[in-house]
Amino acid sequence: MRIMTCLFLALVLMCQSADAGEKKPFHWVDDADYPPLIYQGKDGKPAGIFYEIMTEAFRRLDIPLQVEVYPWSRAQKIVASGRADGMVTVLTESRKELFLGSDPIFLVSEHIFVNKNNPHIEEIKAIRSLKAILPFKVVEIIGSGWTKENLIGANIIWVPEMDNAFNMLIKGRADIFIANRFVGAQFLKEKLRERGKNSEGYKNIVTTPYPLKTIAFRLLIQKKSPFVKILDRFNDTIHQMQQDETIKHILERSQLPQLDGAHNQR
Repeated sequence: MRIMTCLFLALVLMCQSADAGEKKPFHWVDDADYPPLIYQGKDGKPAGIFYEIMTEAFRRLDIPLQVEVYPWSRAQKIVASGRADGMVTVLTESRKELFLGSDPIFLVSEHIFVNKNNPHIEEIKAIRSLKAILPFKVVEIIGSGWTKENLIGANIIWVPEMDNAFNMLIKGRADIFIANRFVGAQFLKEKLRERGKNSEGYKNIVTTPYPLKTIAFRLLIQKKSPFVKILDRFNDTIHQMQQDETIKHILERSQLPQLDGAHNQR
């Protein structure tokens, strides 16, 4: 009887241990400064459209979600090293070596931002291809895998933050900054609202009429993560959230800034 009791207790402990393992949180690390998509809020906590989508998706998957945000270059290193399970970004060719990507979570166009007083403004406004960018000086934020992979041979100045990139345009030290349409518009909106020392310069930043490319943001899971096995279930969940318009409602609540008015050449 005592032996049977011990075996029963051992079985219970094994089941509890298995349940605890299944409830291990998915460790998501991402960009602290990429509003309105993902960023660190004023309360110090992660916020943004990706945060809302991921939180709802993992709630439906019944998997706890641990979220941390850092400067983008550091965030990528943390996930690439295996110290976190995944990040939400673009699946470039180089990233395919370390990551498996989900189906698209969010599609967005990349636009050229330029100072309207740039002496080459008409040529820049006419750009419709990546090849046409090569004669111009491009400013980009450190860690942009898309730019590194798609603008080979371009004259690129790498800077740590978006603020630095726009200041390069304002001061005429660079011709072009390529940015996600929502992120760029949100940044300009906030800077004009602050009415800081460069507010007049920000009024001169405009976008070109033609989007350069539409890119897909995906959940990238580190290949060594035990959570690679959830990728099919995650895809099914995202498709369900698209079909039942959950993602649409998240976007509507976010009131995404548009590229219009003083910031649009259309």
